[in-house]
Amino acid sequence: MIIVLYVILSVIIITALILIIIANHFVNKLLIKTNKKLFERKEKTKEEDEEKKLIKEKRKIWFEENQKDVYTVSSDNLKLHAHLINNNSNVYIIIVHPYEGRGSYMKYFMEKFYNMGFNVLAIDLRSHGESEGKIYSLGYLERLDVLAWIKYINNNYNNAKIILYGISMGANAVMMCSCENLNEDSNKDLNNVKAIIEDAGFTNAYEQLKERLDIAYKFSFLPIVELTSIMAKIRLRFSFDDINVQKSVSKSKVPILFIHGDKDELVNCDMVHKLYNSCSSEKEKLIIKNGGHISAVMKNESLYWNTINNFINKYI
Repeated sequence: MIIVLYVILSVIIITALILIIIANHFVNKLLIKTNKKLFERKEKTKEEDEEKKLIKEKRKIWFEENQKDVYTVSSDNLKLHAHLINNNSNVYIIIVHPYEGRGSYMKYFMEKFYNMGFNVLAIDLRSHGESEGKIYSLGYLERLDVLAWIKYINNNYNNAKIILYGISMGANAVMMCSCENLNEDSNKDLNNVKAIIEDAGFTNAYEQLKERLDIAYKFSFLPIVELTSIMAKIRLRFSFDDINVQKSVSKSKVPILFIHGDKDELVNCDMVHKLYNSCSSEKEKLIIKNGGHISAVMKNESLYWNTINNFINKYI
């Protein structure tokens, strides 16, 4: 009987150790800056015609000729970098890139907003591009970077009106700013954020990661996400409880436009409906038919940009 108990105890201990090792591995791959990430999108490579190559080359030249490198510091003392293109407007669009992206990858979006007549600021989130940092937090800490750039604009430009635009992890970051008392008189640095536009954000880390684990590894029934959250709290001082975008928008007082592709292969389209329904501020929703993750715009550019333009003009 004692031997049986020892065997059972040994199995329990070994299983627990294996789960802890797996959770620690996921923290390293998902939340620590490394060369290889979990749940990477596999880009479909396709040949571009000469016309598209020419458009991209012209856009690159336009960007390099007009952009200015600017820097600020986050509230937790990380040096942050961004690309600013001035368009002699008092409206500033802060553009926030996806996970493993960077501001310079957002030239297409910068050009579109610039052609609407706005100034554009494409930021490098912490641990991306030229910004400092070694930790990813799927939007939670990244929101501090967005807040730092809002303050940068207000410290350097008078009578500025600010629009936040984010895609994927960038969408999480801008949505998590929506409950930061952006329009309270007590927070004068933030009271000129007029609207938020998010594309392909998720509801919360638990829901997103459990779904991705089930798709990628078929063991979402194990408490891997919960243990990874605990490990993140121990090592990085935040847990997945903190990465709750749905909770943030439920307290929002800033108008939000929610955009999602109905064929998003990384963030389930059902999440945008949950976000929209939870949002407490003025809101609109746009679902792009046959749109994939961070590429929905390409399925219907005119609808995408007309909706954004109309939404912005309601609030500036």
